[in-house]
Amino acid sequence: MDLPKTDPEIEKRFRLYNPENRPIAGKLQRLTGGFSGADVYCFEALSGNYVLRLWPANFNSPNRIQELGLFAEFLNHNISTPIAGSLRNLQDQFYFRWDDRLAQIEPFLAGQPIDSQSPSQDQIDSAMKSLAECHLVCANYMPLAISQPRILQAGWGSSESLQLRLRLLNKRNNEFEDLFLSHNNGLKFDEKFPQLVDQLSLQLQLWKPIVLQNLQTQARQLRPVLPVFRDVWREHLLFVDGQVSGIIDINASATDSVACDLTRYLGSVLGNDSEGWRAALQAYQTVRPLQPVERESLLTFDLSNLLLSSVGCLERCLIATEESTRASLLKRLKSYVDRLQSYHQLQL
Repeated sequence: MDLPKTDPEIEKRFRLYNPENRPIAGKLQRLTGGFSGADVYCFEALSGNYVLRLWPANFNSPNRIQELGLFAEFLNHNISTPIAGSLRNLQDQFYFRWDDRLAQIEPFLAGQPIDSQSPSQDQIDSAMKSLAECHLVCANYMPLAISQPRILQAGWGSSESLQLRLRLLNKRNNEFEDLFLSHNNGLKFDEKFPQLVDQLSLQLQLWKPIVLQNLQTQARQLRPVLPVFRDVWREHLLFVDGQVSGIIDINASATDSVACDLTRYLGSVLGNDSEGWRAALQAYQTVRPLQPVERESLLTFDLSNLLLSSVGCLERCLIATEESTRASLLKRLKSYVDRLQSYHQLQL
């Protein structure tokens, strides 16, 4: 995205915020935006460091930003772990307009994600206890009335994620192979890419029937549902000195099962390490014990997410136009395939 060419033009964009929250001298630094399509920048203000998030032009839901802002504000008032939520402006809104796009600013939280190659047990324990604390507090969240809400009051119900995954997996047969044949972005693929696609195809044929069978039962089961983050993977929990220092990118939050958060994070950090998973879940339960229905569905949550993430990663890889983006996606896709190939080792 092309930003205004002069610093004063940038400064004008932040007129809805207090002076201490505006960029010093209008300076913005580009960050990686992830898969949401948002453009992300960091900047220094008198009150600290912040992130500017510019949503894609096709995202036009200020109510959703308001909903997420209120949720983050509630959490920051009630838990010890900082949450990177949108900052309320002088018009009492959590967003502003940047030309034809919605924008928000949020605190830039210090810290680094855990090293998945050598995660320490202390870090895992800290992550699990922080998530458990969040979940306990989330169970008491009373959302305000808002149009088309996704963050609802806690209770018992079916998992929206499991129902969605059941529908998606029922639709997908060999779509990804068709994509490989029909999409050509003009970039030279890694010579091992066709082999990787074949390996993924084999794993889908192996695991999809098992997952579908489990989903058909578990997607209908009643379970505790409460506001959860739903996209807590390795890079979204930050650490300083071995302890969780913050949670970032909560934009997928909705009311669902805590299993969404637990399996997304543990899968991205521990892979198929059964002993590591069991120790992590034990740490979580020192703060918030799991209900039997929550524990029994963990592998279904994990494996269904792994299958769909693999196909989604392949799709993004096929349409990627930047070499660095495609290389990053290929690396992630390989990690997904590696997990699927040894998934039978994960026993809880």
